[in-house]
Amino acid sequence: MASGHDEARRLEVLSRQFTAAAMVQECPTKAGAKALDFCPQQMQNWLVHDNHELRKAVFEFLKDPIFRYDGYLSLMDFRELTLQRLKMIVGQKFFSVRDYMANPRKFMAALECLSWCDYSMGIKAGVHFTLCGGTISKLGTAKHHDALLPKLDTLELTGSFSMTELGHGSNVAGIETTAVYDAATQEFVVHTPTNEASKIWIGGTGQHGKVTVVFAQLYTQGKWEGVHAFVVRIRDDNLQVLPNIRIKDMGPKQGLNGVDNGQLWFDNLRIPRDALLDKYAQVAPDGTYTSPIPTISARFGVTVGGLTTGRVLIGQGGVDGMKIGLTIAIRYACQRPQFGDKAVMEYLTHQRRLLPALANTYALQLAQRRLKEMVEAGRPSDAKAIHVLSSGLKAAATWSRVSTLQDCRECCGGMGFLSVNKIGPMANDMNVDVTFEGDNTVMMQQVARACVEDKALTAAPPTAPSVRISLLPAGPLPLDALVALLRYREAALAQGLAADMFAAARAAGGREAAEKAAAAVFDAQLDVAVALGWASNERFCMENFAQDVAKAEPTLRPVLGLLASVYGMSRLEKDAAFFLGAQLMSAADKANLRDRLHAAYAVLSADSGALALKLCESFGIPDHILQAPIAFNWRAFGAN
Repeated sequence: MASGHDEARRLEVLSRQFTAAAMVQECPTKAGAKALDFCPQQMQNWLVHDNHELRKAVFEFLKDPIFRYDGYLSLMDFRELTLQRLKMIVGQKFFSVRDYMANPRKFMAALECLSWCDYSMGIKAGVHFTLCGGTISKLGTAKHHDALLPKLDTLELTGSFSMTELGHGSNVAGIETTAVYDAATQEFVVHTPTNEASKIWIGGTGQHGKVTVVFAQLYTQGKWEGVHAFVVRIRDDNLQVLPNIRIKDMGPKQGLNGVDNGQLWFDNLRIPRDALLDKYAQVAPDGTYTSPIPTISARFGVTVGGLTTGRVLIGQGGVDGMKIGLTIAIRYACQRPQFGDKAVMEYLTHQRRLLPALANTYALQLAQRRLKEMVEAGRPSDAKAIHVLSSGLKAAATWSRVSTLQDCRECCGGMGFLSVNKIGPMANDMNVDVTFEGDNTVMMQQVARACVEDKALTAAPPTAPSVRISLLPAGPLPLDALVALLRYREAALAQGLAADMFAAARAAGGREAAEKAAAAVFDAQLDVAVALGWASNERFCMENFAQDVAKAEPTLRPVLGLLASVYGMSRLEKDAAFFLGAQLMSAADKANLRDRLHAAYAVLSADSGALALKLCESFGIPDHILQAPIAFNWRAFGAN
């Protein structure tokens, strides 16, 4: 945010974009909530723009009894069931590994549907098709594609992705596994030099994996060339582990027990020269190394770039988990009375837990949609923005899902603790996502780094917006005011952290010393960095939500405008300490904000929760996927 003039100009543009209906200046009364009525099917089509027929076909196929929940399975039976389910899916040819590059929206849509049914199946498919197959597609060449992709499509080869090591999780550049080229035999020698270098948490490897993509430090002609990816066969067709490889099954976990995670060691394993995925780096028979990418750091960025699609899918999985949990909890809350005839959804404590989460789910769904559009467009100029946005949304969606599912479980009382009602098993299975495909804390730090490097954001202290909450017209806060406040928070945090880093660097003197001093300040303020990551993410979601409201069908704008305002107001309430400290909010403003939120909750929960139920219906979750008995007729539970 370079100046107050720029801020004023952007606010003027935003204000012109938002229609009066989109801004929802006045909150309808409970009786007037009908003015916000809409068609759930129309909303569903608007929320998800792509591959409607594919999604419908996958969901229809998932009616097969093999996909129904069974909480009585042993560990090994659950793994076998997950494999058999996946075999049935690939038999339908809904999608191909080649769609990873050729049609990414189709690829992602199919995998998302699997996760709605069972997260173990979704993750096993994701590891096989996205991490293994996608990496081969992106980093390999025709010889790899022709030899491997057809076999991955049929599960003739079951694949995995060997990046993480016992001693190296987020620090992929520091992995210790080596691949040394032997020109005499035209082979790479893959080796695990220490136990800390063993590959660990490798999904699909503990029991079923036949091939894996191994990330290792490449050496040739005595020179280190950085991290590269290799295709390595680890088991034969009879699932016998091959020589010079050791695999340990990691056993039962907190959740996701349909996935067979393993730990791998390589003992001077020889693999052919063609095992190197060589689209961006080649090793000639004599060991000569060539690459169109000049530096090790730049090559590393390309090599690990395939994680972006995985992060998009994990982020979407977080959003979809919230959709399912909230649909179950809100359906139950709207029909379950307590202390007389009063449904529990009528209690404010229920509304404060479930309805901001519903607005957050819509905001994150729309942000994920925008991210997918950027990925599909594939513009080189968007590469950094895609990395930053996918990192931030993955962290925000999965952290939000953890808290949302816990609230859903509590709002369903003891019935939420029952596995057949789905919320508990989902919470356990999906919990891994907060550290899977990038630790969330590290992801938010990456977002923060991008913010402090953005000169437009940090050149000067931002001008505070002239917004006084308690002086605005009654009802949900206007979207332009919410955008302005959330923009200010992001800019203020970014400018403050950048200024401290710059001051330390200037005092240090010398480029190397300055870089170390700036890094030390960043490390000393990691709490601020994570807060900045959240602020940037929520600012993006708010801006994007507001823009989407303005572009939506006229019949959808009123209720979407209300939801967007609830999203923004709940962000302000959650971080009221910042806005109070920045003198953008007084105690009276904070109380006024609370009243506005409660009035909005009353509208969403009026008429036995009619609007909230329709907003859940708009997620398009088929009954055979939802399954939870309390989401239907709770009174009949156990009757038959």
